[in-house]
Amino acid sequence: MMLIIIESFKKVDELSLFPILKLNYLTNAGMKKILLSLILLSGIIGSASAQIGKGMYYLGGSLNYNYDQAGTTTVYSYSSGETVYTNNHVTNFQVSPDIGLFLSDRWAVGLQLGYTRISGMETNDFISTDASVPSYVHTDHYSTDALGIGIHFRYYWMFNNKIGIFPQFGITTSNNLNNFNAGTLSIGGNPNIVFFATPHLAINMGFGNLSYNLDYQTKTNSFNLGLNENIGFGLNYYWGK
Repeated sequence: MMLIIIESFKKVDELSLFPILKLNYLTNAGMKKILLSLILLSGIIGSASAQIGKGMYYLGGSLNYNYDQAGTTTVYSYSSGETVYTNNHVTNFQVSPDIGLFLSDRWAVGLQLGYTRISGMETNDFISTDASVPSYVHTDHYSTDALGIGIHFRYYWMFNNKIGIFPQFGITTSNNLNNFNAGTLSIGGNPNIVFFATPHLAINMGFGNLSYNLDYQTKTNSFNLGLNENIGFGLNYYWGK
């Protein structure tokens, strides 16, 4: 996936363009309630039958909106005083439609576009302990916009005609428009539970994250692994044959 970032002021968080409609982080108990609801619905909607297989298509997307009023606060100490750095009123909006094709009855490949906007307010409050150095407060409002495209793969295991799971994994690359040498390569994926409410319309719940990230500019890399991260929902419409 190639990601072009248009940035003003300071970049504060790594952009994650392609979430699965994140609602809020859920506890394990919350996940169990969701799974139980899906099982009950599968019994109620007995006529639904998953429309997947070689030659089928799917169209879907994901949406994420998050607002963090409190944000984060970090204190930096110096010989002449200390700076209290606050990043708050952070808004994160992401939308990413995708379309895919089944290469076989189980394997599917998809193409996904994405748009992300992150905005917030940064405050540097320097408190001087030296009479010769004045204290000050400096505030910046920032915003970061991103466009991207990516490719992902899915492998479907259906338990019955309505419920199944599919791991999804893919590759992304991101580049800052103002500094094209700065960017990130990401490879990873997560498991998803899929429920066909109708023969063509499916709800999927994704959870967890396994990823490898490489920073082009610093040449540093990182791994991320978690099962209680990035929990959310998405919709897909299936058709073809």
